Amino acid sequence: MAQQQVAPRIEVDPSVFQTPLPARKPEAVPAPPPHPLSVLPSDRAASTSPANAQAGAAAAGLGELAKPATTQPAADDAQARQHVTEQVEALKEAKHVLRPNDKGPDVVVLQQQLKQLGLHIKETGVMDKDTEAVIKAIQTGGGLGPDGIVGPKTLDSLLTLDKSSAKPDAQVGGAAAASDNVDHMPDDPKLAAVYLFNRMRAKNAGDNLTPAQEKDMEQFLANWDKNKARYEKVSETSGIPPKLVAALHWRESTGDFGTYLHQGDPLGKKAVHEPADIPIFKTWEPAAEHALGQKNPTQKAYKIDAHTTDEAALTSYAERYNGLGYHNYHAQASPYVFAGTDQYKKGKYVGDGDWDGNYKDTQLGVLSMMRRIDRHDHELAEKAAKDKANDPHPNQHFAQ
Repeated sequence: MAQQQVAPRIEVDPSVFQTPLPARKPEAVPAPPPHPLSVLPSDRAASTSPANAQAGAAAAGLGELAKPATTQPAADDAQARQHVTEQVEALKEAKHVLRPNDKGPDVVVLQQQLKQLGLHIKETGVMDKDTEAVIKAIQTGGGLGPDGIVGPKTLDSLLTLDKSSAKPDAQVGGAAAASDNVDHMPDDPKLAAVYLFNRMRAKNAGDNLTPAQEKDMEQFLANWDKNKARYEKVSETSGIPPKLVAALHWRESTGDFGTYLHQGDPLGKKAVHEPADIPIFKTWEPAAEHALGQKNPTQKAYKIDAHTTDEAALTSYAERYNGLGYHNYHAQASPYVFAGTDQYKKGKYVGDGDWDGNYKDTQLGVLSMMRRIDRHDHELAEKAAKDKANDPHPNQHFAQ
C-alpha cells in the first residue's frame, strides 16, 4: 500500500542575511491522513454483530485497527507489506472468517493482501462481488472449495502466494534477466489466479529432466537453431515471443512443420482433434498465425508482446493455450508447462477430456524449453563475443 509522506519544512535562519528577515509565524504541518482501516465501519454481515466484530478483531490482535491512527504509516514499502502480512497472519491464527457481503476493517486487510499480490482490487471495506470472484478463483487453484468464504486455509493460501509476489527473474546463463516492467496481471479473476499460481511455480521451479528428456532437449535446441527465423517471422505477426512459439510447436508436434500448431494434426487435411473447426492450411506459418490468433484474448489479458520476458505471463498463456483443466479440476501444475521441472509430479490428460492421475508426462514442458533457449542463446552470444575478442586479425581480408 502506498504511503503518504509529509515533506519536511525548511526553516530559514535570518542571521545569514545582512538585513534580517521579518519574523514569520511557522506554518502548521498537516497531520498525516488516518489509516484507511480507521475510517471504515466495523460492522459485519447479518450473521455477525458489531460487538462480535470488535471482539474478533481484538482476538486477532487487530483491536486498534478501528481507532484513529496516532502515528504516521511506515514510509518504506517493505515495512508496509510486512504490516499487511502480519495482520493477515493474525486473522489466520485467530481462525477469523470473512463471508461475502461482510464489512469492516478486516475486509480491508484482506483487500490490501490481494492488492499486495498484484491483483486489481479496490479497498472498499466490503466483501463485494469483485473480491468474492477473486477469492473463489484462488480457492479453485489451491484445491479449496470455491465458496468465497475466507477462513484460515484461504488466508494461508494467500500468504503462500505472497511469498512469490515479486516478479520472478528468468535465469539466463546463470544470471538473472532484466524484468520487462509490465503489469501482466489480468483483470479476469480466473486468469489472474492462474497467473498467481504459475508465478509461484516459476519462481520455485528447478530443472528435473530425465536422461530421455535431456536428449529430447538437444533435438529441440537443434530445431531452434535451424528454424529460428521461421519462429521469428510468426512472432512478428502474432506478437508472441519466438521462444514460446517454438516451445508450443514442440509440445504439439515435436517441431513438425507439416502439422497444425493448433493441435498437431497434419496440414492440408481437415483437423480431427480439438480445435477441429479450423480452416484447412497447406503451409505452417499461416496455420500457426491462425492458431495464435485464436488465443488473442488471452494474449491481451496477460499483456504479452514479442518482447515479453515475464515467465508467469508466458507460462499462463501456454497453460490457457492447452486448456485450464489442470487448474480448474485438479489444482496442480500443468505438465504442458512444467514437465521437466520439480513443480510437476504426475497426472495428465492423455486425450481430450481423458484424465489419468497416475500417468507422468515424459515430454518437455514449455518453461524448461524457454529457459534452455535463453541459456543456449546466451552461451552462443558469449562465445561469439569471446571469439571476436581473441581474433588477432579481425580485418585480415583488407590487408592483401
